[in-house]
Amino acid sequence: MRIYLRGAVAFPSQPARAGEIALLVVLALAVSSGFALALDVPPLTGRIVDTSHLLPPDLAASLSQELAAHEQRTRNQVVILTVPTLQGEPLEEFSHRVATTWKLGQKGTDNGVLLLVASQDRRVRIEVGYGLEGVLTDAVTSRIIRHEMVPHFRAGNYAEGIAAGARAIIGTIEGTYAAPKDQPPGPPTISHQWSGILPAILVGAFVGAIFLGLKRALGLFAGGILAFLLALSSGILIAVIAAAVALVLALVLSVLFRGGGGIPGGGFSSSGWSGGGMGDFSGGGSFTGGGGDFGGGGASGRW
Repeated sequence: MRIYLRGAVAFPSQPARAGEIALLVVLALAVSSGFALALDVPPLTGRIVDTSHLLPPDLAASLSQELAAHEQRTRNQVVILTVPTLQGEPLEEFSHRVATTWKLGQKGTDNGVLLLVASQDRRVRIEVGYGLEGVLTDAVTSRIIRHEMVPHFRAGNYAEGIAAGARAIIGTIEGTYAAPKDQPPGPPTISHQWSGILPAILVGAFVGAIFLGLKRALGLFAGGILAFLLALSSGILIAVIAAAVALVLALVLSVLFRGGGGIPGGGFSSSGWSGGGMGDFSGGGSFTGGGGDFGGGGASGRW
């Protein structure tokens, strides 16, 4: 599109086409929406901010009393937040932004904890303040999520999972709970070994093909031994199967092609917030953070 200058004013040689205008409008909306989609931090209305309506009122009230009693004993602030969706924002970034905006924990001791559940995204995170990272380590919080929360969530019992996670956090801090350690994998069972039969057959076929041209018994047994050794890392059963396949295949193929000296041809080949659902279950009075800070400690999980 040519542009002609008349004095200080520029005029296009022809009217702008509708397609170009539509493209500019789409680009402008895309750019502006990139800023508008940043998820807002909901107001801190209590120790439980349940925007997803996952907790029944009676459980929310009793759980909030437990969190308040824990704060009275230890001065630690543990807060629960549920959201329907993160709207594409990374879980860790939003969780950290919420915790620092609410300033959970006490200033100087940084003893705050945020338990965040995004129900539609099937994501959960425990955000830990600086002062509690030595007790609620990344490994401990990860085990709390995996063992105490995720099993309930997978069964659709969100309320039970949230309560179990919050109580495990309180118990860990107070020394009354120990997160179960992950068990190391045991020795492979027969059922596990049977899952490797196909690789054993492939190994046996490969080795049997290599020894196709050898007609002596020594060559056949050597092929079986080689197949056995190659498959031994998968277990004795798999190694025996591989050796047997190699022997049988070598015998059959050597008989089929003994007259031709081989096979012809050669070779093998996860915006704004509504006011509903945010309850203050702190037992009366306003609830605010104490000025604590967070450094990204904690763990995340999904179900």
